[in-house]
Amino acid sequence: MILEKTISNMNIKQDLTLFFLLSCAAFLAACSGNSAEAKNAASVQLEVEGLDTLQFTPNSASVPAESEVELTFKNAGNLDHNFIIAAGDIDPFNLNEADALAGINTGIVPGGEKTTLSFKAPAAGTYTFVCVVPGHAAAGMVGTLTVAEP
Repeated sequence: MILEKTISNMNIKQDLTLFFLLSCAAFLAACSGNSAEAKNAASVQLEVEGLDTLQFTPNSASVPAESEVELTFKNAGNLDHNFIIAAGDIDPFNLNEADALAGINTGIVPGGEKTTLSFKAPAAGTYTFVCVVPGHAAAGMVGTLTVAEP
């Protein structure tokens, strides 16, 4: 009789343990699915071209604050160009690559090539993007990124 009670209690403990583990697995699976959906929902893709007329096209863009941004920068000309987003109220005509906000910098992209970089959008505000190849910003290769509250 005692042996039967002990075996019965062991089965209940095993059943409860199995139920607990399966519940945890289901909870974790549900959470990871929601995170992926949230990440995809907040993802923004931007495409900007650098032209030999020393302009960006488009020369303005908007993204939600804190969104994940994937930027494709295409150098549609023959001259070297780059794309940086400048931090704060910096004079866009006196920038270099080190002035890029949080490393948002494509580096020099040779004519006819493109590059893609991913970054988290900064806080809400207006930011300047610039080509810092000498003389390009002064000739008009400057644009505006508006970061809006989500």
